[in-house]
Amino acid sequence: MKNISKISKGAILLLLSGLLLAACSGGAPATPTTDTNMLFTQVAETVMVSITQTAAAMPTNTPVPTNTPVPTPIPFPTQDMNAIPTTQPVVPGYPTATVIHYGNAALWYGQSPADGLTYSGNQKFKFHGCLRNIGTTTWNTNYYLMFAGGPNPWGGTTTWRLGAAVLPGGVWCFDFNPGTMPPSKGAYSTWFNFYSDKNEYIYQVYFKYTII
Repeated sequence: MKNISKISKGAILLLLSGLLLAACSGGAPATPTTDTNMLFTQVAETVMVSITQTAAAMPTNTPVPTNTPVPTPIPFPTQDMNAIPTTQPVVPGYPTATVIHYGNAALWYGQSPADGLTYSGNQKFKFHGCLRNIGTTTWNTNYYLMFAGGPNPWGGTTTWRLGAAVLPGGVWCFDFNPGTMPPSKGAYSTWFNFYSDKNEYIYQVYFKYTII
């Protein structure tokens, strides 16, 4: 009987110890520990989703077309009102009229014989030529035609003056004294310059011929 009592007492103490341990372990539940890395990850994902949604909601920026440059107009040169343009038809084979200031302008109006004909050496011939006044100044009798270069079939004669005044639009025709062609074979050109009464150069003409 004594041994059973000891065993009962031990059992009771063991049971009491178990209850006490259970009571001590049965307190308020512990606060869970927060994972910092997981929190940062969640915040970053939330921010990225918000940015993506905002960008999708905004309209696409359409580039504004640039203005097409307007070309700068090129200024035209100022017209010289003193210059007289050539308005008369050009005679084939002759220089065009030179534009002269102060109203003086001329145009070769024709000749006989024509350019490009053939002659014998020392052959005699007559020459007839005409100049038209296409300027605004009247040519007086002090205007003149002067030998300028090449063979001179008229020897010592180098200047031919107008026999009468020539109004604008008029024509001056002249006849040279009989001339003599050069003796040697070849192609030749004889040049003349036309001058005003103030010795101002106005125009140049030529006579072409061939000696065979």
